[in-house]
Amino acid sequence: MDWSQKRKIIYASGLAAIIILLAAYPVYKLTSKPATCFDKKQNGTETGVDCGGICALMCTKDVKPPRIVWAKVFPINGSVYDLGVYMENVNTNAGLKNAHYTIRVMGTDGSVLAEKKGTTEIAPASRVLLFETGVAFTGDPRSVDVSFESKDLANWIKATTESSPVVTKNQSLKNADTKPRFDATLVNTDRVNDVTGLTLSAIIYDTSRYPVAISKTYVERIAKEGEQGIFFTWPSKFTKYAKGATCPVPVDAMIVLDNSGAMDIDRKNPAEPLEAAKNAAMTFISLLNPGDKAGLVSFSATSSVALENELSSDFKIVGDKIFAIATTTPMGKNAVITGGNLGEALRSALAEVRGERHATSSKQAIIALTEGNPALPTDSTDPKNKQYALDYAASAARDIRNAGIKLFTLGFGKNANESFLRDQIAGDKVHYFSTSTQDVLRTIYKEASEIPCPSENFITEIVVTPRAIFAE
Repeated sequence: MDWSQKRKIIYASGLAAIIILLAAYPVYKLTSKPATCFDKKQNGTETGVDCGGICALMCTKDVKPPRIVWAKVFPINGSVYDLGVYMENVNTNAGLKNAHYTIRVMGTDGSVLAEKKGTTEIAPASRVLLFETGVAFTGDPRSVDVSFESKDLANWIKATTESSPVVTKNQSLKNADTKPRFDATLVNTDRVNDVTGLTLSAIIYDTSRYPVAISKTYVERIAKEGEQGIFFTWPSKFTKYAKGATCPVPVDAMIVLDNSGAMDIDRKNPAEPLEAAKNAAMTFISLLNPGDKAGLVSFSATSSVALENELSSDFKIVGDKIFAIATTTPMGKNAVITGGNLGEALRSALAEVRGERHATSSKQAIIALTEGNPALPTDSTDPKNKQYALDYAASAARDIRNAGIKLFTLGFGKNANESFLRDQIAGDKVHYFSTSTQDVLRTIYKEASEIPCPSENFITEIVVTPRAIFAE
């Protein structure tokens, strides 16, 4: 075959190929369609029907629903409340353009006390506060539920979160115990562009990170490199306690009961003023609360100091021990009736409230019920030195007070040494009582078992509602 024939064959083959391609193209156009994200089929790079791959729509299997961090009712005034739902989008590359939500306040009986609906944009990897204010309802709210429409949760779109140039400074919470006000300054760090249309939320937490108040505001514009002050106010205090209020705590209380002959000066049956002192001790025991402890020390002139009952939460046993106390009055026509060893009794009580049975979370108190004329111990160098026993008791009382333990005294009997009990034992006139009424004993218990309420601190947070950039 010569060259001319070969050339003719090559030309003919090329022409045939062109004719075939031209004929096949219309057939291809008629029989083939390109992959699309709107054809209700899974094709191309899609990982689901019309979702994933090159599609803007995310497949639901590839995203997680919004996570509710907390949902809460915030009382404002009477039956008016704010509703807050703090939610998080954990998806880093998907958001929702219009998420329709419903917030419901549920009552203790399962009924719906209030319902509010709204829409929100949810940017990727962000937190959003859903806020409904001035919601009025009656009844006792048990919980807050929030739900999103299922059709919206099926429309996650590929997105990124727009970086905000706005930062905050000078956050200051004032008047938390009256009418709170939260101030802050917004700073636009962008040197070229203004920032417009900012939605901001304020959240106030206690130190346990429990939300106690919320609010929301809107800022129309912050100039480039500019600043804008904002503030939030509330009509009611955040604090649990009034300023300077006292709070109850458990108390470990030792009762020091004088059963010396001085408490039976008139030889009566029952012995007086011992009976009155016992009744006072029993009344004090009846005022104790669960968590408290009580113990009993007795002292007389004829026997050593007795720890009748160590600190115990079994108040019946302590009460029985009080009821069983009797005087140790010397018998005989010429018997000398004297007081006992108050100082040693106080030291015994001090050792018990500082011992292993004392709860470190409890306050400590000692209540001495006595006639107030101790006769023991005696001065070994001068047996006639009656001041010795008084000084010994006063020294024991100082040790108690120096240890930071409240010491209360109740004087009993017509010969009660009030000035000594008030000034030397109690150390403060407000801790000495000449009567033992229930009101008096309630006052003693109240002071013994209360402390200034702890200072309350709060954590502030400002949330700038993020904006999303959605794929087309």
